[in-house]
Amino acid sequence: MEQDLVDKLQKSKFYRFFDGLWSLVLVNLVMILLSVCGLVVFGIFPAIFAATAYYNDVLEGNEGKMLPKMFAYFRQYFWIGNLLMLIVAPIGVILVYLMFGQEQNMFVYLLLFLWILAGLVLKWYLPAVTLLYPEFPLKKKILFSLVASCDRFKVTLLLLVVEVGWLYLVFLIPQLCMFVAFSLPVWFGIWRIKKSLRPETIFDPRKVEQDA
Repeated sequence: MEQDLVDKLQKSKFYRFFDGLWSLVLVNLVMILLSVCGLVVFGIFPAIFAATAYYNDVLEGNEGKMLPKMFAYFRQYFWIGNLLMLIVAPIGVILVYLMFGQEQNMFVYLLLFLWILAGLVLKWYLPAVTLLYPEFPLKKKILFSLVASCDRFKVTLLLLVVEVGWLYLVFLIPQLCMFVAFSLPVWFGIWRIKKSLRPETIFDPRKVEQDA
């Protein structure tokens, strides 16, 4: 009788919500730890790749132990993570330049604007594409990420909305950085992109329970 009650509670929406929230908090703390291991500047983007890989395991139903898995993924994706950092990091400088820089011709502004778009798109898609298509060489991963972002325009627009909302919350409530601000966009990104690019790989525990 007690076991039936426990099983019922574990299947409830409230339990799944708080279990997912607790997972976000733990992944967020591990991401902060991994970022510190990479001296922050060289650790943030590899930590994003590590969290993406871990959430990919969760979606496939074989997450395992969080800390050792994420640390292993951090080492595995350290170089490609920092390559992405070199692409995305200048975006802040570019935005300041666009707002306060000296007057330039439209071609320069167009190039800077395209850099911003490409950087954001790669930040969203490249970690997921790297996991879903590991056989692709690096150039093809980057190109596929850009093409997929155009082909899945609605998903890309949704990710942009989430990114803007995330930035607003971080500036409004910076304490979120210690809890879910790092992990939440990563979880949402891999879930939505994976569902869009390879929907058959999404793990649904409720379906498994029904089949059993």
